[in-house]
Amino acid sequence: MLRSVISRLSVLVLSIPSIPAERALAQDNPNIQLIKPGDPAMAKAHEKSIGELDGFLQKLQNPPAGTENYSLKLGFKDKDKSVVLTTDQMAPDVEFMWVYQIEASGDRFTALLGDRPEYIHNIKQGDRVAFEKADIFDWLYVENGKIKGNYTACPLLLSGPKEQLEQYREVYGIVCD
Repeated sequence: MLRSVISRLSVLVLSIPSIPAERALAQDNPNIQLIKPGDPAMAKAHEKSIGELDGFLQKLQNPPAGTENYSLKLGFKDKDKSVVLTTDQMAPDVEFMWVYQIEASGDRFTALLGDRPEYIHNIKQGDRVAFEKADIFDWLYVENGKIKGNYTACPLLLSGPKEQLEQYREVYGIVCD
């Protein structure tokens, strides 16, 4: 199951970790949004994000005036005593979280984990993560106070209360098709 938890970093963004259904359903948290694995809207959002990724990476290398908070969403999965990355929405026990303070070298990157993991145990908020362009699930930056990118927020917002969608549209400029 996919879910969203409002965390400190997600004041600007929404995270969508995938967790086993029994754990997700056991949670009594009003900030959690469940989306079924393989959800067509989430797949479309991911595809749109990847289609515009090169433009984001160009801005990341030379940020235009008025832009800030460049972040990437990655899918983490515990493996032995470390983590592996995946963009597979169908993979079990994946937690999608945002990273920031991105440093790029070609198609290789490092960044700091911005979210506090809920279900992944081999990484913690603030850890430096190494990854490749192919590991990126979504991206965002803020331009003049409005969010650009963060396409995976829309399936979460569309499945939640309409008031929340309207609030994010008004405050952060998120527009969902």
